[in-house]
Amino acid sequence: MVSQGESTYLIIGSGGMLGQELSRVCQQRGRPARLLLGPEEIDVTNRKAVGKAIEDVKPSVVLNATGYTDVDGAESDPVGADLVNRAGAENLALACRSVGALLVHYSTDYVFDGEALAPYLVQAPTAPQCVYGETKLAGEDAIRAIDVEHLIIRSSWLYAPHGKNFVGSILKLARRRSEISVVTDQIGRPTSCVDLVAMTLDLIDAGARGVFHAANDGFCSWHELAEFIVEKAGEDCIVKPCSTKEFPRPAKRPAYSVLDLEETIRLIGTPPHWKEAVSVCVKQLMSSP
Repeated sequence: MVSQGESTYLIIGSGGMLGQELSRVCQQRGRPARLLLGPEEIDVTNRKAVGKAIEDVKPSVVLNATGYTDVDGAESDPVGADLVNRAGAENLALACRSVGALLVHYSTDYVFDGEALAPYLVQAPTAPQCVYGETKLAGEDAIRAIDVEHLIIRSSWLYAPHGKNFVGSILKLARRRSEISVVTDQIGRPTSCVDLVAMTLDLIDAGARGVFHAANDGFCSWHELAEFIVEKAGEDCIVKPCSTKEFPRPAKRPAYSVLDLEETIRLIGTPPHWKEAVSVCVKQLMSSP
């Protein structure tokens, strides 16, 4: 188990939406952390560069907040997505093994097929339906194939009061339009990056290893989430339901991707409900310039 006093954290991709929260919360909790912003400071697809960066710092914990997250873009750029999501994960795992560091890596609900009728258990069979999901699963497999201490955290529908994400996008649309349409036949767990980081550090402290699911409590459709955002913001905008077929995208999304949180809850307790977390984020966005 990694304890706070003996750990040096290295955050890869600290400039992104998740990386910024990792940096902020580590500082808030008194965790000594080194930050590497992204490709300009460390290219995870370059094995030698990754090895040197980690050898120079010799961290106890490496938090990988990088990723090729353009779900639709990955369909036309499978090589690029694979380089970051699979090869990048493999490079980090090899470098972490060389210095004896714990690798914390983030994965996704998109590793599942979306056909379940109940929340996906950690050990449920995987069957990604898009390139993004395939490359994220390949990253998981690459880490597991290397004898490195690791914690793979699958999460879903991430957002924060900064960066490009669904909550901020809906709020902007609601301010400009009297009516928007949002799909109602995709179900999942919206997850605040703030809460995901808190769960990450709690899982590390609890000695969690292997694969865990981490997301906010409760679940909803994208349409329900959009309605809630508009309501909390007090905007006069109608959120109309539509089907996935009416709003085609290059990448196939899972219709149902609710992650089972039982193992995580047993170890670190129940996370905040998604409505509570979204309310906090909307309030922060409304008060920002």
